[in-house]
Amino acid sequence: MNIICVKFGTKYCSEFVNKLFTDLHRYDHFYCYTDDSNGLDKGITVIPDMGRPTLKVWWNKLRMFDKNFPLSGKTLFLDLDVKVSAFPEHLNVSWNKITFIDCHWKQGKLYNRLSNYDVKMNSSMITWDADNPEVHKIWDHFNTGFRDYYLRKYKGIDRFIVHEDFEYETFNHQYIQSKKYQEDINYEPIITTFEEMEVGIKDLI
Repeated sequence: MNIICVKFGTKYCSEFVNKLFTDLHRYDHFYCYTDDSNGLDKGITVIPDMGRPTLKVWWNKLRMFDKNFPLSGKTLFLDLDVKVSAFPEHLNVSWNKITFIDCHWKQGKLYNRLSNYDVKMNSSMITWDADNPEVHKIWDHFNTGFRDYYLRKYKGIDRFIVHEDFEYETFNHQYIQSKKYQEDINYEPIITTFEEMEVGIKDLI
């Protein structure tokens, strides 16, 4: 299984990538897609910025679904601001479809204004088969003459994927903890997310 993270811009430094790499050291294939590889551990395989189109920081995650992206096979993506508590090899997912986090803790907390295009899905952890042509359609759909329209309309890949009606599955609720919304849980999550919270390296230990 490939492990990949994405680091663009200056919000997260190389220390966050190296921390994730250390947490997942047992995996042979750890990649970082980035515009700046300075300071990254030598054990990390760098995938340099693939260039045009130039995208805002968080939109670069979509590039992983490009059929020309240099990955093959089962792939796990993790955001840099997640805490890894357990090794993810026991993820029970269907690799036939792309899989995201179901933010079940947001039930009843979503905005009701349709103009916000709010969603109950989160892309802090994603699994997919990088050889699956159905996943490639996500990038192909985005990278059209309507790209600038999507960038203005959705302001993030979660909204784009949901509201452009791509099929996806969601992880078992017990794989994830939301630090913001779930203080007390009775299970050991694989990752903890810090939605809309300021995160430092110490928070991920």
